[in-house]
Amino acid sequence: MNKYKEGDLFKIISLGGKEFTIKYGYYEDYERAHGDPIPIYPDFIKEPQYADDGRIFVTQMQDSCKYANSKIKDGFCVECKYFRYGDDLIGFCNLGKNKKK
Repeated sequence: MNKYKEGDLFKIISLGGKEFTIKYGYYEDYERAHGDPIPIYPDFIKEPQYADDGRIFVTQMQDSCKYANSKIKDGFCVECKYFRYGDDLIGFCNLGKNKKK
């Protein structure tokens, strides 16, 4: 029996003047038939969000941007030197080009 159901609250993250409600669910429809729900984090590529200081939010597991500075080509944000940890899997990009003016 599943411990968590789709839509159950995982946690609320308060960071950079914003609040993100993380619930259990599935990233893709086909995943429903193959496993338990997992925490679903915001898609900051589709819906960019900015901290009060203008830095853009990123998740550790999102694909790095074209300005990434990492030893791994086509890696994840967490591998970039501009990534700064925030809370859980959500962090900030400290690259000035990605900052909201």
